[in-house]
Amino acid sequence: MVIANPAASQFTGGAHREVMSVLSRSADVEAIWPGSAAETEDKAREAVANGVDGVVAMGGDGMVHHVSQGVVETESALGIIPVGTTNVFARLLGIPSKPVKAARLIAQQPEPRRVGVAEMQLRRGATETRHIAVFSCGFGLDAAVVREADKDPYRKYRFGSLHYASTAFGVGLKDFPKRKPHVLVSAEGKEALATTALVQLRSVYTYFGRMALRLAPGYPEPMTVLTVGHLKRRRIPRITLTVLRGGDLNSVPELDTWPGVEEMFVEAEPPVEAQADGESLGMVDGGSVRWLADSLKVVAPQVSP
Repeated sequence: MVIANPAASQFTGGAHREVMSVLSRSADVEAIWPGSAAETEDKAREAVANGVDGVVAMGGDGMVHHVSQGVVETESALGIIPVGTTNVFARLLGIPSKPVKAARLIAQQPEPRRVGVAEMQLRRGATETRHIAVFSCGFGLDAAVVREADKDPYRKYRFGSLHYASTAFGVGLKDFPKRKPHVLVSAEGKEALATTALVQLRSVYTYFGRMALRLAPGYPEPMTVLTVGHLKRRRIPRITLTVLRGGDLNSVPELDTWPGVEEMFVEAEPPVEAQADGESLGMVDGGSVRWLADSLKVVAPQVSP
């Protein structure tokens, strides 16, 4: 099953036809064009229930995120044809950036890799929801940036990384210095009152192009959490330089990194923004993030770059 997003920044009808041609040489293939994120997740779950060997996400990180919701913890594999703006997850796994080459990898039917993901159980009032994050998630600043960036889809489509970067600086300089810490974050016997909590699942690339953001030295095993207290304007240049240089974020006041986290919890009063894989999840009162080891099968090279 190929689930495609024709609104993805690098999508073309010609590329879709080529991908379908390549895949159809080695498998029975069906293509669908869902009209919403909810329909994408439903169609992925339906395909898995019907016993497909793989569900292919042709789009950007948003499409990968939504298809993953229906594939995680099943025997069906996730295939990726990266035609989005940044294609973070595909790059991290070494999946070819050209659609036809990515399709040829899937057509070769290699043994899928099993990777871990994060399960988010979120609560808003009496409503509880479950979400899967495949490369990052967070509460506070990064989620606010995603929310603001999504308000201007044309600039997001046209300028990609530059749009996210300018939005991040705008939100960071304008809004967050006014916020008082109101999010109680706890994990592995640690606790912090913060404005922001970022969760890193793997050596993530940010939405600022190919620049890698590492919350702590080395690979997060399984997750690394960064808490941010009161974000003062005068500290933003230092934080930016530390990130660009790959320095120790613990050296910056109000920032604290917790490596080796299996599960974390948040409680917010007032509610805080949440995001997963660059997709806004709205405002939440609290919830948890739990590591699910080897729970997602992905068609990708066995060794990442």
